[in-house]
Amino acid sequence: MELLHKDEEKIKQISSFMREILKDLSREEKRLIYEQYKPYIEQINPIDLFYLEMYNATSNTDISTIKQSANRFVNAFQSSLKAYEIKEADHPFMQALIDENNAIIKVLNDMKPYFKTGNITKHKQALKTQFEQLRHLEKKFIKKENILFPVLEDKVPSTRPLEVMWSLHDDARHQTKSLIHLLSQDDVDETTYIKAIGTYYYLLFGIIQKESLILLPVANERINKKMMDQMFKECFDYGFTFIDINPPHTVSTEDEPTLSDTFNSKTGSLTAKQLSLVFNHLPVDITFVDKEDKVRYFNDRQERHFPRSPSIIGRLVKHCHPPKSVDTVEKIVKAFKENKRDTAEFWITFKNRFLHIRYFAVRDELGRYEGVLEVSQDVTDIRTLSGERRLLDWD
Repeated sequence: MELLHKDEEKIKQISSFMREILKDLSREEKRLIYEQYKPYIEQINPIDLFYLEMYNATSNTDISTIKQSANRFVNAFQSSLKAYEIKEADHPFMQALIDENNAIIKVLNDMKPYFKTGNITKHKQALKTQFEQLRHLEKKFIKKENILFPVLEDKVPSTRPLEVMWSLHDDARHQTKSLIHLLSQDDVDETTYIKAIGTYYYLLFGIIQKESLILLPVANERINKKMMDQMFKECFDYGFTFIDINPPHTVSTEDEPTLSDTFNSKTGSLTAKQLSLVFNHLPVDITFVDKEDKVRYFNDRQERHFPRSPSIIGRLVKHCHPPKSVDTVEKIVKAFKENKRDTAEFWITFKNRFLHIRYFAVRDELGRYEGVLEVSQDVTDIRTLSGERRLLDWD
C-alpha cells in the first residue's frame, strides 16, 4: 500500500525543528527555535510522525537516541496532537485499549501515597504487592506487539515508531522486575528507590501518552471495522490489563480444514484436519518463515512459550522480535540464505523454565532455500531425567 503525504513542506520543516532542538542549546535558544517553527508544529497530526526524517525507516538515528528525545518531541507537539486523542471509541477493540490506559493510570496514581511519604521501608510490602500487580502490563504489551503492530505495519509509511514503542515496552518490563527485586531486599536504599520509581513512572506515563496521542488515532483512522473485529477477538487469547471484558457473542467463522483436503507424501497421507491436529499436539512450538522473510505458519499449542497471534501471518520476521534481537535474527536468516549455515540454537531461562530454541534452514530437494523453521521446546523436565524407564508408569 503506497501512502503519499500531501504536505511535504510541513514534514520537512518539522524534521528540521527536531534536528535543531536536539542541539546543546540554552533555554532561550530553544524557545526561539520553537517560535520559529510554531506555525508548522501547530499543524501536526499523528500520522505526520511516521513521515518525519528521524522516524523514517532509512534514518541513521538509532532507537536508543530516538527514545531519549521522544518525550521531548511529544510534549512539544502535545497541544496539536490533543485534538486527535480518542476519548470514546466507536469500536470495542479501540475502547479496550483506552480503558486499559485509564485503569493503568488509576493504579499508578493509587500507589503514589506509599512512596510520597518518604518512608519506603514502612510501605515496602504494600509497594511490592502493587508492583507485582503491574506485571499485568504484559497483557497490554503483547496485544500491541502481536495484534496491533502487525496490522499497522502495512498501513503506515515507516515502522520505526512501532519499533521504538516495542523497545519502550521492554524497558518497562525490565524496570518492573528491577523494582520488585529491590523491594525484596532486606534493606532498601530509599533514595535509590525513589529515583527508580520516578524513572518508572516517567516511562509508563510516556508510553500511555504516545499511545493516546499518536498510535491509537492512527490505528483508528487506518484500520477498518472488519479487521478490528478480528483483532478484538484475538485479544481474548491474552486477556486485558486491570479491566474485565466479555468476549463478543459471535458465531465462529474459523475455516476448519475439510476431510477432502489431503496432504500426500511418500511417507503417508493425512487429511488437512489431521495434519493440523498433529502440529498442534507436538510438544514444541514451531513457526515457519518463507524465503521472502514473511511468517506463514505457526502451530497453535495451548502451552506456547512465546505469544503468537493470527495477525502476524504475512508479517516480516524482523518485526516479530524485540528491536534488541532483530540484528541476531537477520544474521541467522542471511547465513541460511547464503548457504553458510543450516542451524542456529540458543537456550534461555524464561518464566522459570529452561527453553531450547533452534532455527533450521528449510531447503528443497535441490538445496534451494525455502525459509526458516523456528522450533522451541521446554526441556526443564527432560534435563532432570536419569537412568531408564522401560515399564509404563502413569503414577
